[in-house]
Amino acid sequence: MRNLKLDPFVVNAGWLPVYDLSSMNLVNCGHIRTAVSLLEQVIQIREQTLAEDHPSRLDSQHELARVYQANGQVKEAVSLLQQVVQIKEQTLAEDHPSRLASQHELARAYQANRQVKEAVSLLEQVVQIREQTLTEDYPDRLALQHVLAGAYQANGQVKEAVSLLEQVVQIDKQTLAEDYPSRLDSQHELARAYQANGQVKEAVSLLEKVVQIQEQTLAKDHPSRLDSQYKLAIILWYLDRHHAALQMMKHVVEVRRKVLDSSHPARTNSEDCLSYFKGRTNDISRRRGEERK
Repeated sequence: MRNLKLDPFVVNAGWLPVYDLSSMNLVNCGHIRTAVSLLEQVIQIREQTLAEDHPSRLDSQHELARVYQANGQVKEAVSLLQQVVQIKEQTLAEDHPSRLASQHELARAYQANRQVKEAVSLLEQVVQIREQTLTEDYPDRLALQHVLAGAYQANGQVKEAVSLLEQVVQIDKQTLAEDYPSRLDSQHELARAYQANGQVKEAVSLLEKVVQIQEQTLAKDHPSRLDSQYKLAIILWYLDRHHAALQMMKHVVEVRRKVLDSSHPARTNSEDCLSYFKGRTNDISRRRGEERK
């Protein structure tokens, strides 16, 4: 953008595709709030100049909804995606990739908004279509199965989640490098499912590998790295590895305070966990002191 002499924060209507790409790069680098601001400006211009069913307008709205969710604005994400999906269901075939992608994203937003039954129902429809049209190692099919497994887990269908994720992770191992983001995401999700299924040792072993790789390949403020560290800290705590859990959660809170708004769910959740860890650590230390007397 500098080479084009464009303002990175104020959108020039003549260069909207450049700002679309810039927003994606910002998200990949963890600069979520800046990406939201850029995309809101892009969409404001496109809503004034394009019909509501124009692909470019719908694509920008889809992307903004995805970034809204990453920024903790889940209700805004759901509302925007419902509009996008409604239009695409009226204008595109049921197996059209763009329609399926927006339904996929809406299901993710439903889950984040605790509308779990709606998420499972929509995802099962989309996965069924993808399984008829894509090979088992196709990235879009695997990504959908990954998200469906997460919805199963949130809906209490833990065994279904474990079974589906084990399939995904096995295929990922055969086709992707060990530091490939989607492979790490699936392993992360499988670790969560293992924990929910009472397979805690398997969960820790898998998540420690994920965190080790992410610490070597992602910036310390990258959302995926922080989320894995957050989940690992919680599991370590309940395995009585209190010191390691406390130190990791301190790190997560320190970084999230620098990059997230004070009301962001990821920040408040990690702050609440850290407060709990500190309180319980003090209780344990006090009890041990009393026992020595």
